[in-house]
Amino acid sequence: MPRQLSLAPELYTNSNEAVDHRYMAQMREQDETPAPIDPTKPKFTLVVGPSPFTMMRGWEFFLTSPYEGATYISTVLHNAGYPVRIVDVRYAVDPLNEAYRQIMEGTDVLGICTFEDNFPFVNELMTMVKDARPDVPIICGGSLVTSVPHVFMENTACDIAVISEGEITILELMESYCAGRWEKDLPSIRGICFRGPEGKMRRTRPRGQMMDLDSLPRMRLDLWPQSKSPMGLQPQIISSYSRGCKMDCSFCYRTTPQVRAKSPEKMDRDLAWLKSQYNIDFCFFVDLTFSSHRRQTLEMCDVISDHDLRWTCLTRCADMDQPRINAMRDAGADIILYGVESLGSEVLREARKGNSENLTVRAMRTTFEGGVRFGALLIVGLPNETEESLGHMVEFAESYHHVTRVKYLSAMPGTTVYRQAIDKGLMRSEVDHLNWLSIEQALHEDEFLNVSGLPERACRDAYSRIYDAYAPGPVMDFKHYPEHFNYFYPQPNDGLERSTSYAGPGWRSKFSSAGPHLVPGSERFTLDKIAPPEVAAAGSLLVPCGAKKLSGEATLAPASA
Repeated sequence: MPRQLSLAPELYTNSNEAVDHRYMAQMREQDETPAPIDPTKPKFTLVVGPSPFTMMRGWEFFLTSPYEGATYISTVLHNAGYPVRIVDVRYAVDPLNEAYRQIMEGTDVLGICTFEDNFPFVNELMTMVKDARPDVPIICGGSLVTSVPHVFMENTACDIAVISEGEITILELMESYCAGRWEKDLPSIRGICFRGPEGKMRRTRPRGQMMDLDSLPRMRLDLWPQSKSPMGLQPQIISSYSRGCKMDCSFCYRTTPQVRAKSPEKMDRDLAWLKSQYNIDFCFFVDLTFSSHRRQTLEMCDVISDHDLRWTCLTRCADMDQPRINAMRDAGADIILYGVESLGSEVLREARKGNSENLTVRAMRTTFEGGVRFGALLIVGLPNETEESLGHMVEFAESYHHVTRVKYLSAMPGTTVYRQAIDKGLMRSEVDHLNWLSIEQALHEDEFLNVSGLPERACRDAYSRIYDAYAPGPVMDFKHYPEHFNYFYPQPNDGLERSTSYAGPGWRSKFSSAGPHLVPGSERFTLDKIAPPEVAAAGSLLVPCGAKKLSGEATLAPASA
């Protein structure tokens, strides 16, 4: 029986046509010898907008670091001679108006990075830009526009949506734009949605994923504004050696679902560049399953070991054994993050996790015995969760204090859970849901879609207890805190001796989590305003969320609720 794919079919194709190979060859050549910046070419501005997400103590670096998507797009354009700049307003007091101000300072073509939780910002920014400069074309890329391109083209001022990977597509788009051929060329440029003459959405053939990640350039982190700040670039970087994931979890969206990997030689060259040019000392490898293939894992660890790095990564409990953990430890791994999500067998089956409690315990023991820290990623409120299975997960967390992330289940656009939520009437509209995702902070008081049917009190109590059982992150001496940052939940309880021996006493006494302030206007998108009343009542009555606190509407439900 053929494998049934849960994501859009066009994501499972390959960039393997002549035009793709031409641009991949161009990226290789211009990585070696970048073209001089040509002031006659259009000025390209790439906007990185706010996310409401917080991170636990020791993981703050992840929120402020340059990341791969925007870096690769800006790098390939820079290497091709385009005047390109990144406008990073992730932590601005008023990100919408700050981004608009910088765009108006000199932009011929506007690119916007989209995430699952920044739809209102992106939508309102595009409206402001088009009102002032209708001549400026707007190109959106990233996970959100890839997952719901129809929403963008039907409800925003977006001109072109880039689907899946963007490096090849942006080069082809800009080459055509410079030649004045968009009207003629857009229907044949693969991997985009665009507006036809009548204003309606038109979709081209899929681009697919690059077959050869070795064609990617070395990342130019100096294109980020942080590099020009008084403190310079932070020494922590987000990187990867692969794209895609062999799994098909019901709650997870993958912009690039097919697994592709760099060669060890390419990985070695990239890390040498990052060390020599930017003095990095810590790397978060965001490969979705770092250790999926044993031989490849051992090869990559052999490469990493030559670069004097501390690092962390994501992987599956089923993909760990003694040879892999020994290689990862010897290469400098500090903590490994495992997608545990739940311990309930029916929960894991419904989520298509390919995991079990036995596999989780085995991976945890293998990791601890290998001398590396184990980090559990957990979700509260998955389908089929019961109070008994949720209570078991809480006991598991409190026994080991190894949690690195807990969150309520989110119906991420493009996923099975998202489609099920639509079918069950949990959303008034897709636009309403996308607006609501922009207020999820990864905190106990967040609102949630209660797809499990569990009492809200049970979910919130479980979340709070799991949250208090987390381990310190790997960068406790982080120094690049933004001026405008929010700090949550001082916690005098240090947890287990394992935590204090790593991070010292009082390691979370000042705050347990940190992150950006919610964007002004977020109070418009609480569940009581954008969801059916019964949906709001099932996941937002007991505790006021951060967005409600902005408006002064915060009220508590009676204790009996």
